[in-house]
Amino acid sequence: MRFPVGVSLKLALIVAAPVGLTCALLYLAGVPWPINVRIGAVLAAFLFVAGMCTRARIQRLVEQETGRDSMAALPREPAVGLGLAAIAGLPVYKYEKMRSGGRDGDDECSVCLAEITPREVVKQLPACTHLFHDRCIDEWLWAHRTCPVCRSPVDASTVPASVQVATRALQSV
Repeated sequence: MRFPVGVSLKLALIVAAPVGLTCALLYLAGVPWPINVRIGAVLAAFLFVAGMCTRARIQRLVEQETGRDSMAALPREPAVGLGLAAIAGLPVYKYEKMRSGGRDGDDECSVCLAEITPREVVKQLPACTHLFHDRCIDEWLWAHRTCPVCRSPVDASTVPASVQVATRALQSV
């Protein structure tokens, strides 16, 4: 991994200041010079590795925030959850509130815990018919094979062909 000059200089200054201060304090405290140098070298190595790990973690967080790790960037098949083809085969709808029993049917996405508002794109799981935001349930199903609400197994092959045709028509709009 190659860093720009500015980043390398910052990392060197972040490591040099604590090491220099520690060595100076140890010298003033009467610690012999060979032990002082060893302690300084261990501290410098630790701070350098910690700085590299922090930089890598921040870079991963920035990539996640900018959306570079979207479903398209994921490998073809996950280690635990459903594959891309199975996730894409689930029915997709534009949500409309339904009146049932005299009250509004307020639905909530159980993955992000936000209310599903009219005209939002939602996916419905075939076996249990629970609704979720499209992107929320995609990420959930990438890591799990069950519904986040009732834990029933999700099987996209049970979706009727007429629903799959309607789903593809909605996705192309």
